[in-house]
Amino acid sequence: MVLAGLAPPGSPPPAAAQLLQVPVLQVAVSPTSGPAGGSFALNWTVNSATGCEKVTFSWQPGPLPTATPPPPPRRGSVSGSVTATVPFGTAEGTYPIDAWCSNGKALTRFTVKGSLPTTTTQPPITQPPVTTITPLPTRPPTVTATVPSRTTPRPTASLPTTTPSTEPSVPSSSEPITDEPEPAGDLRFDRTSLYPGDTASATGQGCVPGSPVRLSSGAEQVGSAVADNAGEFTARVEFTRVEPGRHLIAAECGVLLTGSVDQLVTSSTGGSSTALVVLVFFVAAAAAMIRFS
Repeated sequence: MVLAGLAPPGSPPPAAAQLLQVPVLQVAVSPTSGPAGGSFALNWTVNSATGCEKVTFSWQPGPLPTATPPPPPRRGSVSGSVTATVPFGTAEGTYPIDAWCSNGKALTRFTVKGSLPTTTTQPPITQPPVTTITPLPTRPPTVTATVPSRTTPRPTASLPTTTPSTEPSVPSSSEPITDEPEPAGDLRFDRTSLYPGDTASATGQGCVPGSPVRLSSGAEQVGSAVADNAGEFTARVEFTRVEPGRHLIAAECGVLLTGSVDQLVTSSTGGSSTALVVLVFFVAAAAAMIRFS
């Protein structure tokens, strides 16, 4: 005989009976079907009596997210939702989804129908930056001018012979006179004519700063110097051979400068003057004798 208000022996208390009637874990999927590449929501509910800290989901096509329930109240339940994606390439069919939390477990299903179209996103095309290269200043090339030498024989003037004299005869010069073209004149000299053994001072500008300077006349080097920081120089010019006439002189210093000087030779002596006076005297005497005869 069961007394009113008393539970039969072995029956759980009413509060415990209510807890047993509430599932530990419930899960539902929304929507229940969709294409590969699409997404769906996993809606879950956890009984607060379980003290569940994490809800884990799994299915055959691939990994699913994990849910972390918030701290449950003393009584009742907590719920939430996570979003999952159907991998591209999943075959059509119905797939079970398992969910578990502590000692609770639930099951739901999702049906894959068709597939979303795949789109390929082209990466943006970026133009490489334009780099402007400023060329470095270059030194002007060294130009070596080869001036052909043309020689013209000097005519030799001979005086009529008179009585033999013991004085030395006038030497005749058979040395050629160098005929050079007119130079640019950017190589300047402190004197324009030289006698044998004389030297001249040459100056120039516009050279490469610090460059060696070589002064030459034809194949002969007649001087050298070094350009200063302003590209200017001063050099001594000296000839080792005597060639009467005008000589072109070129200075090479990163650029080419040219100028000219004349070489002179002393050809008159006191003996030749005496011989000329004697000749004039005999000519005058012969003319007087013819006039008065």
